[in-house]
Amino acid sequence: PASWRFQARRQRIFGSLRLAVRLLPDGSVEGVEVLESSGYGVLDQAAIRTIRLASPFAPFPAELAEWDRLEIIRTWHFTPGNRLQTRGN
Repeated sequence: PASWRFQARRQRIFGSLRLAVRLLPDGSVEGVEVLESSGYGVLDQAAIRTIRLASPFAPFPAELAEWDRLEIIRTWHFTPGNRLQTRGN
């Protein structure tokens, strides 16, 4: 379950990675792709698992009715103190 979190904390692994997340109009996740790895599989998998656990997201608003999917690219930063920060690119 959350073994990746404990492993990263125990080993004091920190780093950044870029993810692309593809959402469908109903808010479900169509796919997650690591665009730039952190260099640590445990961190990359933690970010992917976080996305999967947070889904489904809110359905697209009416303004996006013409779109059949939405891709969001964010940089994830795993930092000391068990913190996670994200920012768009």
